[in-house]
Amino acid sequence: MLIMAMVAGALLAMSNAVDLANEYGQGYGTATQHARVSLERIDRTVNEAFGKGIYPGVWVTEDVDGQWTYPNTLIVWHPGGTPANAAGPPLVQELVVFCPDPNAQKDFVQLTFPGNTTPVPSDTPSLTTLIDSLKTSSGVNKVVLTPLLYVPAAASATAGTSVPRAAVRFVVTLTPSASAWAAYNAGTLAWGSLPWVLGIESSNTGAGLRQVWLRTEMQLTPAVTWVASNPAGEGNMPFFGSACFYYGLP
Repeated sequence: MLIMAMVAGALLAMSNAVDLANEYGQGYGTATQHARVSLERIDRTVNEAFGKGIYPGVWVTEDVDGQWTYPNTLIVWHPGGTPANAAGPPLVQELVVFCPDPNAQKDFVQLTFPGNTTPVPSDTPSLTTLIDSLKTSSGVNKVVLTPLLYVPAAASATAGTSVPRAAVRFVVTLTPSASAWAAYNAGTLAWGSLPWVLGIESSNTGAGLRQVWLRTEMQLTPAVTWVASNPAGEGNMPFFGSACFYYGLP
């Protein structure tokens, strides 16, 4: 009887181990697939972006909470053809926005705004206010790219913040930068001194090449019991993306 009990116990332990391994593999595989789809969607949208002059075609806005900032909203000028205003400003209906859903932080969503002909402001505070209002507007089209964004439990959130924030971050680097371009237009920086990408510029033809470089980081929580129930986030999977597009500055 003792031997039979030991064998039964060993078989049960083996079965549990197999179940855990299966859950682990499926959970992490699903998270990897979700990240791949999300990053590929961002990459394709950025590669098809449109930029002109002071409108670089890709922007990042931040949530501000106390002393902390969260650059978690990506805006892309993506007219899908000839833009309504080729020299800018873009119209809201030409934008594609990627961000955590404000009503469900674990959902990473793609937002579009068909039929909205509001011009997009060029200054960051006005742009942030506009995009924040659009996220919860009645005319928004929303596609959930993944429901697996890591959001820390309230007890594990950074001290001083009012609510936990989803772990997704965007960084956009312009070359030449906005400040360098403003200095050129103000007459304090020569055309030839601007840091043109690959040295591609011509004062004779009146155009230089600007690079818009996006970097993305997101953390996903695999659908694995011991990970999903861990507020400290051990076991989460970080994923990184990079995308560029180029346009001419006149």
